[in-house]
Amino acid sequence: MRYSRSAAFVTAAVFMWLALPSTSAASDAKDRPAFTEVVRVHGTIVDVAVSNPRFSTLVAALQAADLVTTLQGPGPFTVFAPTNDAFDKIPPAILNFLLSQPDALKSVLLYHVVPGANDLRFAFNTRDLDTAQGQEVYVERESARLNVNNARVQWKTIRTDNGVVYIIDSVLLPQFR
Repeated sequence: MRYSRSAAFVTAAVFMWLALPSTSAASDAKDRPAFTEVVRVHGTIVDVAVSNPRFSTLVAALQAADLVTTLQGPGPFTVFAPTNDAFDKIPPAILNFLLSQPDALKSVLLYHVVPGANDLRFAFNTRDLDTAQGQEVYVERESARLNVNNARVQWKTIRTDNGVVYIIDSVLLPQFR
């Protein structure tokens, strides 16, 4: 996979960031949800994914669906990035099928991408967002939780050079017709 020269810096920043506890040491920050904090990373959304082994399945899927170049583009994009643990929730036969069917896989992955850099950290009104796949995702904030469809946003919000990344605990699946 080809990615930008800043990947080494992204790797160091993302590893340091993911190694930190999700709450701040400040007393007023410990009650804040982790996703309300922002980590600024120089590089693209793909650089963030490539730099961390927690996203190796996502990276493999992006390669198989030929979406790497798209997500390295100028964007801006909002990406709901499932971790390897999120992909592990999918039965292996279905995951293997998706990885072998580029059109179906591309549809699933584009369902995780919303055009524009959407800051959802303080959005208390539920809303639907139009995805690059063509269907909507449902975003809801409940006090200390930010949910996208059935997935929960984990960790801090990552702002990259070409968008915003929200790390989620489940793979979002569009409706196939």
